[in-house]
Amino acid sequence: MGYVPKIIKCRLKTGGKTIEEIREKNKGQGLAYRDFKNIQRAYEQFDDVILYLSLWDYDNYESYHICGWDDEFDEKMMMGVYYAEQIHPFPQYKGKLQTFIADWKAKRYDPGCAICFNREDVEELEVISEEVKEGAKSHE
Repeated sequence: MGYVPKIIKCRLKTGGKTIEEIREKNKGQGLAYRDFKNIQRAYEQFDDVILYLSLWDYDNYESYHICGWDDEFDEKMMMGVYYAEQIHPFPQYKGKLQTFIADWKAKRYDPGCAICFNREDVEELEVISEEVKEGAKSHE
């Protein structure tokens, strides 16, 4: 068996951030005000969503990577990802909400990168599975 990351059921705590807080957190990345506004919109959509996130050793467990979510949160995830897509370095759906929605619902959307959250934006609820490293022996 190869490497398997730790999977955790989590609640996102991303809402309520001001443009100034977002600007400070993203300092030096060359973002414009409209980018900060789209980050804020994405955070508001993601706020209070319960989803499955993974922690990986390759980034020293610094970021939570999206693994999936239950259907009840699909609409919020779709809109959060759409706003995040607006600041993607290679956007596929810049200003194309209806095209994005159609592709999302048809399961054709691919972000082309991992979507991650910072530790301060995540409340861990339940460990779904522990990390398994290649060659590790089970103690069960």
